Amino acid sequence: MGQLTSAQISEWQAYDKLDPIGTWREDYRMAYLASLMFNLVLSMNGEKDDAKYTIPYKFMPQWDIHGEEIKEPVKQSIDEMVSMVKGIASRNKSKPKRIKEPPRTRKLKEKK
Repeated sequence: MGQLTSAQISEWQAYDKLDPIGTWREDYRMAYLASLMFNLVLSMNGEKDDAKYTIPYKFMPQWDIHGEEIKEPVKQSIDEMVSMVKGIASRNKSKPKRIKEPPRTRKLKEKK
């Protein structure tokens, strides 16, 4: 930092606003993945009329909260967690299709 001029520091600050460097960018990448996964699961298992897709900013950590009280997360009991997982599992009742063996392979086995 001692070797950079004021103009160079200003240039880096302007560049950082255009294309952020560091932890914010990493947080955004993870938020993007979380949003993508949430939207995929919702589109596969959710009701068509009730679909409420999200954007990455909903998953971004809020580090700079000024003057606001940080809320303690709601704690769930083990029974509540188990019932939620069972509810999700019961929504997807379709069984995976079995892949049949190709006819060519069956013929080779019969010749032996």
